[in-house]
Amino acid sequence: MSAASDEALVRRAVAVATRLGGGGLAGIRRAFDRVGAGETFDTWVGHGANAPISADVVAQAMPDAIAAMAVATRRDSAVLAQLLADALPQIVDELTPDGVLPAPAPGLWSRVRALWRGQR
Repeated sequence: MSAASDEALVRRAVAVATRLGGGGLAGIRRAFDRVGAGETFDTWVGHGANAPISADVVAQAMPDAIAAMAVATRRDSAVLAQLLADALPQIVDELTPDGVLPAPAPGLWSRVRALWRGQR
């Protein structure tokens, strides 16, 4: 596989992880926090250097996304975890140019409640 296709694959994995975990990048951040890597994730958001992360930690933090991508792409989970470990710091950095996590988009229920409140 080429570097361009690997990058596209990683970006798809981030999108899958965002959908599976909910909460956008904040949801991915919570996944890394659960495995003790929240501070590492925060370096990717902040304005300093991006700390590296191991494929093992990524695999622990994002097992559902990696499994879904492995099925979809017929690639080994360990290979996908390594691709994510290599690219995720830069991708998160690019998605957070202001140094803060964007607010997650409201879910369907939140939108229904907002509409309901607006009609009262």
